[in-house]
Amino acid sequence: MIEMVKPKHGFWSQIRESVPAYLLVLPTFAVFCVFLYIPFVKALRISTFKFNGIGDLTDYVGFANYWRVLQDEKFYSAFWNTFKLIGVDSLFSIGTGFLLAFVLYKGIKLKRFFNTALFIPYLISMVVIGSIWRIIYDPTIGPLNQFLEAIGLAEWAQPWLSNEHTALPAIMLTWIWHTIPFNMLIIYANLMTMPGDFLEAAEMDGATPLQKLRYIILPYLLPTFGTLLLLTVTTDLKAFDMVWVMTQGGPGGASEVITSYVYRKAFSTQDFGTATAASVIMMLVMVTIMIVAQLAGRMGGKGR
Repeated sequence: MIEMVKPKHGFWSQIRESVPAYLLVLPTFAVFCVFLYIPFVKALRISTFKFNGIGDLTDYVGFANYWRVLQDEKFYSAFWNTFKLIGVDSLFSIGTGFLLAFVLYKGIKLKRFFNTALFIPYLISMVVIGSIWRIIYDPTIGPLNQFLEAIGLAEWAQPWLSNEHTALPAIMLTWIWHTIPFNMLIIYANLMTMPGDFLEAAEMDGATPLQKLRYIILPYLLPTFGTLLLLTVTTDLKAFDMVWVMTQGGPGGASEVITSYVYRKAFSTQDFGTATAASVIMMLVMVTIMIVAQLAGRMGGKGR
């Protein structure tokens, strides 16, 4: 009998076999290094210096900038406002997106028209949206106050973006209006890929529409909801342009978010070291949330 000799695959032979794959990955890795890793390392270095944005880094202060940020009440206010935005956006944007997607999935007249029309707000620039809604909220020429006066609710009319109690809710409403279409589209796409056998089997067993929604559709969409929640958190942590156009974090910091806090520290007070330290803290929070979410998703998958 002729014995089959197994080829020996040593370490270097495996490396040689992987060379084409490494060459394909190299351009992407180079882009990440140039635009992500190297700037991040430089940001870490800047965060340990007292720096006004001009000249060389000479005044080393160690972790004093981080300590200054963690002692600043305005930072915690901006941090809390950011997570208020995340919570409200997650609840209403994903929830409303699901309702709209479910209605489109069930089928209505002019379905294609509504599918396109409902997605338009997501295609508009954040700066343009902020400018439009700033006019809507305007206390003198704004359509919102004019509408309230027309229906006999003039006492409700107020300077929405100049009132510390309504500035942040007004921004939240605008932000949700912008994010609903994306969530609706993703949920609708996943509903369209759901196997029809599930619903047909449920109908044969006599399941009501509510039971099909509760025991088939919602469980099927749970991974989608988890992904959208993670995207909402990461996107809302970076919210800046709309907030800055509408209120610039005012009045009195009532609508300040983390990104506007960082921008103000860097360009209004010329304290780039503290601003960079705040940015690093924000990034660490974002990475922690993503890691926890992934671990929770894996544990949930094993549990099922």
